This record gives sequence, structure tokens and C-alpha cells, in this order.
Amino acid sequence: MTPCAREIPCALCPDEGRCGLDGSAHDAWLLARRLGAVTRRVLVLSNKGGVGKSTVAANLAAALALDGAAVGLADADITGPSVPLVTGLQGQRLRLGPEGAAPAEPLPGFRVASIGFLLESPDESVMWRDAYKYEFLRQLFAGVAWGRLDWLVVDMPPGTGGELIAVRELLGRVDGAVLVTTANEVALQHVRRAATACRASDIPILGMVENMSGLVCPHCGGEVHPFGEGGGEAEAARLGVPFLGRVPFDPAAVAGGPVVVMRPASPAARALREVARRCRRRLEGAGAGGTDV
Repeated sequence: MTPCAREIPCALCPDEGRCGLDGSAHDAWLLARRLGAVTRRVLVLSNKGGVGKSTVAANLAAALALDGAAVGLADADITGPSVPLVTGLQGQRLRLGPEGAAPAEPLPGFRVASIGFLLESPDESVMWRDAYKYEFLRQLFAGVAWGRLDWLVVDMPPGTGGELIAVRELLGRVDGAVLVTTANEVALQHVRRAATACRASDIPILGMVENMSGLVCPHCGGEVHPFGEGGGEAEAARLGVPFLGRVPFDPAAVAGGPVVVMRPASPAARALREVARRCRRRLEGAGAGGTDV
């Protein structure tokens, strides 16, 4: 425990600049305190943009919450935040409370924080050097009043650079990663790089999701596969990681909130609920700390 009685980061404190206490020690204590209340820490990543990673992350988190878990969804995509849109929270503003920034709570037990809640417009760009990104990520985990969580799901930005290194360092322990791809070869090449980065960072891989896998014609009922078919499952087998399932393309998946909430009977929602169940079985069977793949 630090001598400071406030459970907020120094950067958000009204006494910043006037306090004589060690701010770095206080913030380190606060980060450890927040993360100590989190049972499982999971990253959702793809290395490539445009494969629906944020949609999968939001629906994974929402599905776990619908099953009764306390879940936080942390948007680590600083320069391209999609979480406000895919959770139906676009226009939400971040509020500061006595214990730090208050996350949005679109469902009971489902808490969401994103840099998008700080922007004046969804079209506003964020152009930061790595040092500023690192500080924001630290505040995302330490400055948000997450409370006790069964799951913290982190929506990672595309790529395997500074943000992945920073999140791995700040979280300390990562229990698993969900890799998201489509079935086309460009996305599959990128997801291989994501798998390599996870293994180099000692992040267990929970499995792979093939997103946007098939489209059902609303007129004839036939199914087409604009991104190919079966590539994600074949790649998971090649990499030796579990295949968590195929999620069909659903144009409504980013309209107004998670599809598991808005259209629970749809094929996409059913597939995403099954992805969540498989992730839960893998981690609950292994306990905190995950299982190496």
C-alpha cells in the first residue's frame, strides 16, 4: 500500500504537481491492485486489419458476460479504435469517478473502455509516439475502475510491434490469445506471424477463429465463400493450435452492438457463443495461467 489514499492514477489526480509522494510507485501499486482483481487475461489479435478482430473481441466478451461472468473489454487499438462502434457505444464519453475512469457498462457485468470515449469525433485521428501510447495503455489498465473481473479481454491493434510488447509487459501474465483470420492467403500469412509473436512472448494460444466464413444469400438461401473456405481450420492444424470455429459473415454484426446480444438466434451469434464456450472450457480447465500450445 502506498501512503496515498486515492485509488486513481497520479495523472488523473487533482493534486498532481503539488503532491510530494512518489508517483511512479503509486501508479505501479495501483496497476498491481487492478490486475490482482482480474482472474483471466486474454488478448484478441490478428496482425492484419480488416478481418473482424474487434467484432470477435466484443462478441467474445459479451457472450461471456451473458453467461454470467464479470467481463472487461479493453480497447488497446489506440490509432484505430473500433470497440465503440461494435459495442453500440459510439458517442459514449468517459466519466471520472472517485476510483478512476468509469467504464461503460452496456450489459450487466460487461464493462468497456476505449480511447474512442475520449475523442470529440469518431473521425478524429490519434498520432502519438510510442511513449504516449505506452502511457495510455498503462492508464487503460490502471486508471479504469474495472472492479473485480472474471475476464479481461483486450482488443489488440493490428501488428506485432510496440503495443503488443507494452501490453504483455503491463499485464505481466497473459492467460491466452485468440487469433482471428479470414480464409484468404493474405490473412493467413499474417496470422502465422501473430502466432510466432505469441510464442516468442510466452503467450499461450487458446485457438484460432476463421471469421467472415461464408455468406448466406437472403434470396435463395445458398452459401458463398468470398474469402475462401476452410483456410482457417487448415492453418490452425498446421500451426498445432485449437480451431475455435467458423463465424459466418453477418452485415448486422457491427450495427448497434454485439450480434450475440442484438441477434442471438443468428448463425453468427451462435458461432460466437460457441467460440466463447470453447475459450472458457480451455481456461477454466487449466486455471489462471492458461495452457501452452
